[in-house]
Amino acid sequence: MSATIELSPVLASFTDNQLSVPVTGQTIGECLDELVKKLPNLKKLLLDKTGRLMHTYSIYINGESIYPLDMKRPVADGDKINIVFIVTGG
Repeated sequence: MSATIELSPVLASFTDNQLSVPVTGQTIGECLDELVKKLPNLKKLLLDKTGRLMHTYSIYINGESIYPLDMKRPVADGDKINIVFIVTGG
């Protein structure tokens, strides 16, 4: 399936200001794998050692939160996937 990943502007310096990336994949995990292949500087920022999205980010598909994240969640053709940086602190 073909989808588009929209990245948080906080990541612009790691993507040469490319914040919209077309990807293909059947699942969220496959789409994230393709994203970090296209933009390898993002791998250490987005994914932990096991390949899962770090807890400082949230994912939305077509504006709907997919919390808790399921890397095997199917992606439909034309989906818009947003990766949003979560501000944390105390």
